[in-house]
Amino acid sequence: MSLLITRPRYESVTHYFYHWSEEIVKEAKRRIGKVFDLEKDKASRKLVESYLEKQNPEIAIFNGHGNDVCVTGHDEEPLIVSGENSYLLKDKIVYMRSCDSGKALGPQAIKEGCKAFIGYSELFRFWTDKALVTEPLKDEYAKPFFETSNQVPLSLIKGRTAQEAQMDSLIEYKRIIGNLLTSNAENSFVVSDLIWNMHNQVCLVK
Repeated sequence: MSLLITRPRYESVTHYFYHWSEEIVKEAKRRIGKVFDLEKDKASRKLVESYLEKQNPEIAIFNGHGNDVCVTGHDEEPLIVSGENSYLLKDKIVYMRSCDSGKALGPQAIKEGCKAFIGYSELFRFWTDKALVTEPLKDEYAKPFFETSNQVPLSLIKGRTAQEAQMDSLIEYKRIIGNLLTSNAENSFVVSDLIWNMHNQVCLVK
């Protein structure tokens, strides 16, 4: 099995995506034969298209900004665009941690043969602690959002199906939300946005 992951890092949002994806990369390297980690400026359309075509990874993970028809990489360069190069996702299991990717891009990819697509039908929301922006992994405001969303690729890496990975993630959402609601945690105010992400995390299958 092989996996491709994009980790652009050029401003605050992608800075968090980059660091919170380190766990995914480490677990993939531990369990999977080939891991193609396109980080920082390597998250370019040229390289993404090349790896998808020539290496043909079974799993593709995208982190970045986006909208209903595309997901972006370094400096917001469109990497995958619905109807242009979305056919490159054929026969792959795809997870996009990107706003609105589940609206049009996901369904189009499925039409073109993508095996399964997990993404978000609306904005992907998360909170940050301004005092910890230079140390994202210590940010307790952000932690619940990335523990829940990271569960998707972590389950896929373990050989779970897309539907199972989606369910694992939803279970993690409910566990964390339940803990926050029944505790006096300082970050309990993030619950409404966790619920938002949970309801808008979609799993599409061929």
